[in-house]
Amino acid sequence: MNLKEKNIVNEEHIEKIDAMYEKISTAFSSEVANNITQAKFQLTKNNNMYFIAKYLDTWVQIRIPSDGFLSLFENEYELAKTLNDYLFIKNGIFIKKWFPGSDLFQIGLESNLINPILNCLKKFQERNVEIKKFNWNKYNIKDKRYQKLVKKYSNDELVLSHNNIRKNNIIINKFGYIKLVDFEAVTLNSKYYDLVALYFNIGIDKKTIIDFFNLDKEKFNDYVYLFKRYKEAHYQDIYLNIKNIQKKMPSPHVFLKNNQTINNKFIVFKKHNKFNYHLNLSELENFYFVPTYIYEDENKIIWRWLNNKGNFELSLKSIKLIAKIMKTYHDSHVNFPDFVLNKYIKWLIKKTNIVDFKKEMDDFDLIKLIFLWLKQIKIDANCHNNLSFKNILWGENQNIYFIDWSLASKGSRFLDIAIMFENLNVNKVQKELFWAVYCNSKPIDFYKYQIIALFLIYLQNKQLKNHDEKNYLIIKKIKYVLIKNRIKVK
Repeated sequence: MNLKEKNIVNEEHIEKIDAMYEKISTAFSSEVANNITQAKFQLTKNNNMYFIAKYLDTWVQIRIPSDGFLSLFENEYELAKTLNDYLFIKNGIFIKKWFPGSDLFQIGLESNLINPILNCLKKFQERNVEIKKFNWNKYNIKDKRYQKLVKKYSNDELVLSHNNIRKNNIIINKFGYIKLVDFEAVTLNSKYYDLVALYFNIGIDKKTIIDFFNLDKEKFNDYVYLFKRYKEAHYQDIYLNIKNIQKKMPSPHVFLKNNQTINNKFIVFKKHNKFNYHLNLSELENFYFVPTYIYEDENKIIWRWLNNKGNFELSLKSIKLIAKIMKTYHDSHVNFPDFVLNKYIKWLIKKTNIVDFKKEMDDFDLIKLIFLWLKQIKIDANCHNNLSFKNILWGENQNIYFIDWSLASKGSRFLDIAIMFENLNVNKVQKELFWAVYCNSKPIDFYKYQIIALFLIYLQNKQLKNHDEKNYLIIKKIKYVLIKNRIKVK
């Protein structure tokens, strides 16, 4: 970020901090506002601005809701009155003691955290707070099984329910103490709702949850169905009628505007062909480097907004992060679809005037050689197959996230790495560091994967406009790799 950009950011933060002081003075008193020092803007999330500051001698977090969202917090207010952490709360504005820690997105779900998380939720459900009940019929869900189950469990015992159990709402400090945060959705509800959320959103094993809480297995499965249908209706209600968004965007079709009307989410519009979107997104839920997936239909995927600090840039630090991430998903036991790149390349060739490529290469046999190499590829990993600057995003705390898993499939780890190297223009020093962190040496025949990757990128560019210059450089690089490795294809 250059100096001018930094000044703009600082000015925006100063304006937000000034607005925060004004809201605090109005909601509570000028005395309360005057006792707030060292205020720093933290983030914007779900129509709220958050700040970190000192109130007297105590570090606090301050939330200021956007205008028009002040009526959403009635249940949260009743709960907050019973919690010692909240120093002041009114009209959705709160000042509460700051709890420093990391969420489950940042640290991942370790086995030693499972019981503490279950105990934390158990204690939360035991709290006695008089608030409104959860409304299972908030949306017009006509599903017969859903309505039958709602009626069947209408007399369930009600407990305090968080109703938004997600990885970013479970915080762990350095001593291993766990807290739930973000109580905007709290109601009285069946205890099964949050427990099913632990299974879906956190990735805790179903049997572990059932055994810990001594639950009925059949009933748990019924609530799994209720939970899925309710969430589906919820996201359809919010997102299906999004307007004024340009739907024809270049790959990966990402709408990255932090727009309050879509609750700080970002949208990936799908451009279907028979080789993409075969991976079930639920398979990615436990990867720390994949944003929260919150809704999907035939046309789009909606992910949780990342408070990224700017466009992704390649550096020694970021190439180390990429190496660790790729090693993780390459060796994971997630069920990726079967290898598709060979068929995908054939399909792209049919859509491309390949005569141009042959003329530019002065070579009519390279394509045959590429398909021979593809046939010999060892399928040894789960692969993204399309890593580029467009689908690697900065997150909070300098974490990085991978999106656009549309081409993900089983494949070759070395081809996946080669595609990433070429799309990111990774230099020699960065490559050496990558291999060291990845804990694997570069194979002797890596040039094969490099040429396949370059050919794939060439074909993808041919489907887009104004990429002739890029493809000219790709042709030059393919020729260079062939000469360097003394590959003769005629």
